[in-house]
Amino acid sequence: MKKWLLIIAAVLGILILLGAAHVLYYSRDRNPGYSLDISLTPAQELSGEFQIGLAAEIITPEHFETWSDVDSNARFQEKKGDVWEDKNNNGKFDALWLAGFQNSRAARGVHDDIWARAIVWDDGHSRVAYVVLDAIGFFHDDVIDVRKMIRQQIPDIDHVIVSSTHNHEVPDLMGLWGKSYLKSGVNKKYMQFVKERAVQAIGQAWEGRIAANIKIAKIDSAGRDLINDSRPPEVFDDIIRMMLFTAVGNDSIMGILLNYGNHPETLGSDNLLITADFAHYWLSGIEQGIYYDGEKKRAGIGGIAVWANGAVGGLMTSLHSTVHDPWLNQDFRKASFDKARAQGYRLADAVLDHIENGDWQTLATPGISLRAKTFSFEVKNKIFKLGAALGILNRGFTKFKTMRSEVNLLTIGPAWILTIPGEINPEILNGGIETPEGRDFAIEPVEVPPLRELMQGDINFVIGLANDEVGYMMPKTHWDVEPPFTYDRQKAMYGEVNSLGPETGPEIYRQARMLIEAMEQTP
Repeated sequence: MKKWLLIIAAVLGILILLGAAHVLYYSRDRNPGYSLDISLTPAQELSGEFQIGLAAEIITPEHFETWSDVDSNARFQEKKGDVWEDKNNNGKFDALWLAGFQNSRAARGVHDDIWARAIVWDDGHSRVAYVVLDAIGFFHDDVIDVRKMIRQQIPDIDHVIVSSTHNHEVPDLMGLWGKSYLKSGVNKKYMQFVKERAVQAIGQAWEGRIAANIKIAKIDSAGRDLINDSRPPEVFDDIIRMMLFTAVGNDSIMGILLNYGNHPETLGSDNLLITADFAHYWLSGIEQGIYYDGEKKRAGIGGIAVWANGAVGGLMTSLHSTVHDPWLNQDFRKASFDKARAQGYRLADAVLDHIENGDWQTLATPGISLRAKTFSFEVKNKIFKLGAALGILNRGFTKFKTMRSEVNLLTIGPAWILTIPGEINPEILNGGIETPEGRDFAIEPVEVPPLRELMQGDINFVIGLANDEVGYMMPKTHWDVEPPFTYDRQKAMYGEVNSLGPETGPEIYRQARMLIEAMEQTP
């Protein structure tokens, strides 16, 4: 009897050791010792002309039906009429897991291409690259991988910024949306493919840069019916801030950077086709024109349109909006490609109008300044810690309760660009923080004055989900997981479950404010 007890104890001990090793391996710091504290300032006398490069690379999975195996119990195969052919004749169905909404959304096709779109800014002294991915999110460890690849191939680039559109209709690059809660949705081959294409896009932008003029402008709103704030108080980030690039000499349009906050999830959870969502129609409408059934309704500008998402916490979405299509004279409320088209083309129409008739500020001999700094977030969210320990959440921790992240502040003349590593509530950026009854912390607002009020640019861009994706960042006075709930709600509102914890909002505010104050001291 004692022998059997010893054997059982030994087996249990081995299992515990293996479990501990598994946890330590998956939650390890992937980049130990990595830190940034960058300070770039313009040369006293800039020589030559400001150069801009733009490029776009498709990141639609190539022959995506061969990337990974999904067994015959996948959700899309249970729907009538949605059964896909068995490509391998082995009882396996090949697909990728779509990010966002719920688990087990296996892609069954492609509606339109998804992209890595890149810009390189070069003032002759400093060179900064930016690439935005049609992705749900891209963790800081993966950003570091892209930077290492760029450092090897293009060492003259001083800094690389990577952000995500936060699309909910594309393959999972974070791990949270696999077949089940206990299985990662990340396909490693596809992840590497995306990184390589991001590097290629930056490389093409670098090689293609030419002397350019930069103009900035903003559109106060493309239409409130295009976006809904699903959590009080209602504060939006729906101003479209724009940076237009034209070639020196002939003033032809090279491309445009757009900054606007909204979730790309207009297709909803039932869609199982890979798509750039409303951004497909928005950016293609600007580039190629607005089309219905092959008929051109409006010409595009050519060039490359790049969309940087803004403040989407709160949460900013068009899922529950009724979007009017002026070309069809129809309203669309249910999730559909018709609704995404109406939304995207409305945004494109507003931008094209402003390019043709709006006021623009030309930046005369702009110089580049940059502040970039890594820091640590405290992780209170037990689900996130468990996900990392099990290898589902595809990122490392610097310590068991902390993860490395990053903020950047880039200025190009009077245009200021702040990067935020997640989904920040617009109240922290634009103001409107409240102290509702029932809040978990009976304190006054911490994140004041709002960050955009502190920024000193003529136009202040804020890019969300940049260089990381740590989830929601809300004012501490809005944190609400304990009853009674704020705004007379019967149950807790959505947001906290996808946040690192109640100190996330105050911490990102503190880090961003320090960069802003440091930039103000730049000559």
